[in-house]
Amino acid sequence: MKLMKTNELIMFVMLLLGATALVSCLDNEDVDKVEEITLYVSAETGVTYHWGDDYRTNPIECMLVRYDNSATDWVTMDFGEIAGFTYEKGCEYKLKVQRTTLANPPADASCYTWKLIEILSSTRVADISE
Repeated sequence: MKLMKTNELIMFVMLLLGATALVSCLDNEDVDKVEEITLYVSAETGVTYHWGDDYRTNPIECMLVRYDNSATDWVTMDFGEIAGFTYEKGCEYKLKVQRTTLANPPADASCYTWKLIEILSSTRVADISE
């Protein structure tokens, strides 16, 4: 009888430790992270390629953006990637955007979604022909 209670106690303690370990592993990793950032968009466009296009045979025109206006490196972004924003070639923009980092992004897409909050400035700098 005493052996049965000892086994039950050991099983209860093991169950309690297992539950504690599972709960301690849970954090906010399953929650999307939303933040407001300033995004700078170049008046000039860039070129990107489809993932897996090793031969660079299908160039795709895209926007050039950076997060810090003093940075020298531009990053490519598809024209339609910022919801609510329409890019015009030859204009540079300073945007306030909502960037959502997806906790569980699709395997074939970016881990970010973008939404325009406000156009802080828009300046025509050149007439760039199509």
